[in-house]
Amino acid sequence: MRSNVIIQKEKKQVIKICNSPKMFNKELYIYQKKLPFTPRLLDHDGKITLMLEYIEGIAIGDLAQPDFAHIAQIYTELHLLENKQGKCICHVDNNPKNYLYANNKYYLLDFSDWEYKQPETDLIHFLLFWASIYNKVKFKLAFKQLMNSYMKKAAINPLEWELLIPELIERFDSRRNKFGKRETNPDIIINRETLKNIY
Repeated sequence: MRSNVIIQKEKKQVIKICNSPKMFNKELYIYQKKLPFTPRLLDHDGKITLMLEYIEGIAIGDLAQPDFAHIAQIYTELHLLENKQGKCICHVDNNPKNYLYANNKYYLLDFSDWEYKQPETDLIHFLLFWASIYNKVKFKLAFKQLMNSYMKKAAINPLEWELLIPELIERFDSRRNKFGKRETNPDIIINRETLKNIY
C-alpha cells in the first residue's frame, strides 16, 4: 500500500501520510538534509506524517525535451552525499512521474523506496524508462547527455554497469507487466543495446 498524499495548493503544502513508521523515517532522513532538488520539509509529527512544500511543476515525462545533463547533476549530488562500503543513497523509484520541472529547476520527489545501492542502479533504472519511450536517435542523445554530465563529477564502474543491466531490465519488465504496461516502442531493443555502451 502506498502513502496517502493530500495536496493543499492554496496553502502551498503537501501532507504525506506514510504507510509505516519505517517509510516515514526513510523519507524524513532525506528531507532533513535540505537538498536543493527536493521539496522543503515544513513539519512532521514524528510518527507517520510529513508536511512538505508544494511545488507546482511539470512532470518531466510531459516535457518536450528534459535537460538530462541537469538531471545527472542531481544524481551526482545525491550519490555523493554518503558512502557505505561502496554503496550510496539511491532514489530507486526512478519513474519520470517522480521528477518535476518548476521555476527553471528540476525536483526529485518520493524517497520512500530509497536504499544504499551502487550508483549505477539509479542511472540504469532511470534510463530504462526513456528507452521505453524514445526513438533510437532521441534516446542515444539523452543517454549521452546524462552520462557525460554525471561522469564529470562521479565515477561509473563499467563492470558493475554491465553486471547490473540484465538484472535491472528483468526487474523493470516484471514491474511493467505487473501494472499492465506493454512495451510498444519499436526501438526498445536497440535502445537497450545502446545502454550497454557507457563509453
